[in-house]
Amino acid sequence: MNKDEQRKEMERMLRRCPDILTPRMIANWSPFGINHVYELLHSGELRSFSYCGKYIVAKDDLIDYLVEHCDDDSGRTFRMKKGGQDDE
Repeated sequence: MNKDEQRKEMERMLRRCPDILTPRMIANWSPFGINHVYELLHSGELRSFSYCGKYIVAKDDLIDYLVEHCDDDSGRTFRMKKGGQDDE
């Protein structure tokens, strides 16, 4: 699956996801736990903004991160399956 196909699949999977996410929402909508989400935010790997002292992340930035890292070989990643099921 190429990057364009992966992006389209992520957009389809996250179509009901809000456009602006908090770290807790990211943990609910992604394969990452809350601690890993904060690691990504603190390291700057996942683009975020600070609003009233809290992190917020655009859905497009989350999708960009997921697509960029879905094929990594480290143990803290995930893989997309072609033709994955939709959680309805």
